[in-house]
Amino acid sequence: MTLTSSIADMMVAARLAGAARAGVSAADITFASRSDIAPEDVASLRATTRAHGLCLILRCPKVGAVAFHGVFRTKRWADGHDSQGNTVKSGTSGLGVHPEGGNIFVSDYDMMSLWAKAPGGGYRKVFCSSTVPGRDRGHWPREALETVRRLNVGLVSPLQHGAQDDFTPAPNHTHPGVGRDGRFAAIREGEATYLEGMAACAAYYAKWGLTWPYDAAGRFTKAAPPP
Repeated sequence: MTLTSSIADMMVAARLAGAARAGVSAADITFASRSDIAPEDVASLRATTRAHGLCLILRCPKVGAVAFHGVFRTKRWADGHDSQGNTVKSGTSGLGVHPEGGNIFVSDYDMMSLWAKAPGGGYRKVFCSSTVPGRDRGHWPREALETVRRLNVGLVSPLQHGAQDDFTPAPNHTHPGVGRDGRFAAIREGEATYLEGMAACAAYYAKWGLTWPYDAAGRFTKAAPPP
């Protein structure tokens, strides 16, 4: 029998083996292999959410991207657009090359939502987007800025933008919504859960009393107002 393996598969295996040699736990490496979040970042996010009573929901990077987190720079806004405003996308394994600058970047972690433990039980939203609806960029509430900065400490691939759930698009612009086959990761007070598909993610939101701002087809409905 002939066994075959792609170069991308071998790079993922090498990246995970390197994390194991560096002391990352087997559980975090296993979660990284499913979610494509860097093993070191899984460990860091679990520690930070545990210490501060947080629940973070992420859309996973592209399959195979785990091989490149910590190797190449995480995709930033400028990496995802050319000088004409056209979108620059990463490839199937999460790597992208800017057509003008030539810089290589890796698919980032898309934050869906962020929550903090509420005094009376459950979770309350930490609003991570511009307080002015329709703006891609703008002023965030202080708590959101401080919390995301805290989460980013120690990450090899820091969070690059606000929460998708909290973003209200400008008139005549569309919201990305969620796809039925999307892959998500929930890290709640140190517990990491892989969520395969939109239905699994919606069920997780319901389980923990989190507001799910999408309809049955994954279309965005309405963001919660900022505090």
